[in-house]
Order: sequence, then C-alpha cells, then structure tokens
Amino acid sequence: MGAPQSAIAGTRSIDGIRTSSGSGGMRIVIDLGAPTGFRAFHMSSPYRIVVDVEPATWHAAKSGFTPGSLVKSYRSGVLDDGLVRIIFDLSQPAVIKNAFSLPKSSLARDRIVIDLAASSANWFNTRLPQVYGNRYLKGTGSAPRTASEAGRRQNEEVRKEARVPPADSAVAGMKTPPIPQRKPTGRIYTVVIDAGHGGGDPGALGPGVREKDITLAVSRALERALAETGRYRPVMTRNSDVYIKLRDRVDIARRAKADLFISIHADKIGRTNVRGASIYTLSQNASDKETARLAEQENNSGVVAGVDLAQESADVADILLDLAMREKMNESKLLARYLETALRNKNIRLLPNSHRSAGFAVLKAPDVPAALIETGFLSNRQEAKLLGSSAFQRQIADGIVDGIDAYFRKIRALQKL
Repeated sequence: MGAPQSAIAGTRSIDGIRTSSGSGGMRIVIDLGAPTGFRAFHMSSPYRIVVDVEPATWHAAKSGFTPGSLVKSYRSGVLDDGLVRIIFDLSQPAVIKNAFSLPKSSLARDRIVIDLAASSANWFNTRLPQVYGNRYLKGTGSAPRTASEAGRRQNEEVRKEARVPPADSAVAGMKTPPIPQRKPTGRIYTVVIDAGHGGGDPGALGPGVREKDITLAVSRALERALAETGRYRPVMTRNSDVYIKLRDRVDIARRAKADLFISIHADKIGRTNVRGASIYTLSQNASDKETARLAEQENNSGVVAGVDLAQESADVADILLDLAMREKMNESKLLARYLETALRNKNIRLLPNSHRSAGFAVLKAPDVPAALIETGFLSNRQEAKLLGSSAFQRQIADGIVDGIDAYFRKIRALQKL
C-alpha cells in the first residue's frame, strides 16, 4: 500500500518516520515540516501503537522506515475528519513510556517522539485507556481526497481501526485501566497510585533530583508490578508531569471505587545523614475534623462509606460517618504494618518507628484505606541517588506489592470469620 497523499494547505507535513532500538525499548521519531499536534495510544488484538496527527501533507518515504525489535511495520491513512493516522504494528507487547513534541533546532526539524518499552500482556492491557498528547485533537472536518485508488483503499482500512479510547475522567492525569485479560484466580482489587506533586509543584529538591520526578517513576514501577500479577487494577492519579489538587486525588480514588489508595512521596530535612522510608496513615485528630467536614459537605445526601446519609438525621449521619472512617483507619493501620514488613524483606531501609500518623489531605477518603509512603530522603546524597535508580524503584515497588498481597490475604481471612 502506498502512503496517503493529503491535499492540506499550509506548511504542516509528515516528512519521515525513523526508529532506533535500545535495551528493551525503541524510539519512534516522526519528522515534521512544522509544529503539529498529535495524540498516541495503544490498541490490542493484535498489539499496536496508534499516532494521530493534525492534518498534514505526507512526504515520508515508506522505504526510509527501518523495522526494529518492537515495531515490525506501519500503516497510515486519513481519517474522516482529516487527521492522519499512523498505526505501528508491534512484534510483541510494548507500552508507551513517553510521547512528546520537540521543536525545530539547528540540528533537527520539528518532530514527534514516541518512546516504547517491552512489556507483559497484562501491563499492556492496563494502558489501553490512556491517551498521550491531545486527546481532543481536531481535524479539518472532512478527509481530503487521496491521489490514487490505492490511497483510498488504505484510508478505508485505517478508518476501520478502533477509535480513540473514551475519556474516563475530567480530572487531568486520571487513567482507569481495565481489568487484565488474563483469567483471574479471585477478585481483582483496584489500587489507586498517587504520585505526589507534579507540574508547577516540584516537591522536595535534592542533588540533581526533584521529588515530583521520583514519585512518578516509583508510581509507574508500582503500576507495572501490580498489573503484572493479574490480581490488581492499578489506577494512576497522574501519569505525566501535571499538577492535580489534593482533594481531586482523593476524588479520583472514590470515583474509581478503590480498594486501596497508595500515595508516593520523598522527604527532605536539614540533616544530610538521615536515611530511610516511612509510612503514614491518617491521625485520629485529622479523622475527627474530616468527619465533620464531610458531614457538612455532603449535606446529608449521597452515600459515603456505604452510609446513605439521606436516610439519616444529622446526628445519626455524623455517628455513622465517624464509625465508617474509624473502620477504614484501622484497615489503613493494618496495611501499614504489612508494608513495613514487606519493605524490610526487600532490604529497603526504614526509619525507626517507621509507621507514623498525620493529617495528610490525600489520606482523607472516608471509604478507602490509605497509606502515604515517604520512600526516602532527597537531602541524603546516597539515598537520592538510589531513588533515581530504576532498579531501586522496582525494588520499592515489589516490596509494596508484597505488602498489599499480605494485607488482602488478611482481609479475606477476616471476612471469612
């Protein structure tokens, strides 16, 4: 099949597609004639990566594309609204690690860059709802005429591919993955992973590192580790460098009907010799204040923590909310205990008295057991370097998964009593 020849006026053009492979990954570069908007997402059965580009003329030579270890070929066409769709056929499951535009420089033209990483089938499936770039990319309203019958046939084939995954939240950064397709051995639990800070809020700063980058990297490692078990549905509050309000993070967990909420952070203090992780759950005083706030906010309407407030008087609603929150706080403490043990077993250094309590806003969902993990101190040069290591990030993630496994085993045992 030949590449589509669009008759779009203006300077936007697709001038070339090239790939380069590295250890377990691949980079796709789409060379452009001018800055051009895009979106990228995953498709399954078979495994594909799709890139939609704003209307542009096609100048890329098919012969210039070199297949690699993860991408074996590509197809392209023009959608009904004029967007150019490029479909990369994968030789095995591979997920998008990064997708971004780069401006023209003295050494290179404008371009779109898609970084891929080899993955498991389960991990690929968790990424199916996610869209990188501009989800709401707009075309011209109608597809341009193609130059040949071959081009028309190709366009028709490309249009038959699945549509863009629907948005699952109005909150930026919320991605709700589907249940992995592998047949589960029991219930699939939803775990919301909250990467602290983001966007204009960098969090703590260490030597050459920012908390927001560490938390996102650890959260992505945890997302992958949870998905690979086939027992969990991980949901990220953010999967890119965006800022999300604290209350919105809690709302994401509630809308996802989370079974657990894990918030990832890193610490910094004035002493450079302090090292070690710690785990926080909601303090009792914070719980009392939050119960009062919730009762006022909900105005005795809606269901919170399984309590239909509309059916109760204000006094009874307050009591039921308090009882529900105390139950979740007890479950959070149980989670923290198992996380402590699991992280130690993974040789993750912990602070003395590593389970602590505080009034962190992200721990205040009334119906979701929650823990905030301070993964270490960026003020300690050695620990900051460790936290920037992908191997150590995976070590932390594996420890958290072991703790979550132990927690749910205990919960299931208690439910059978």
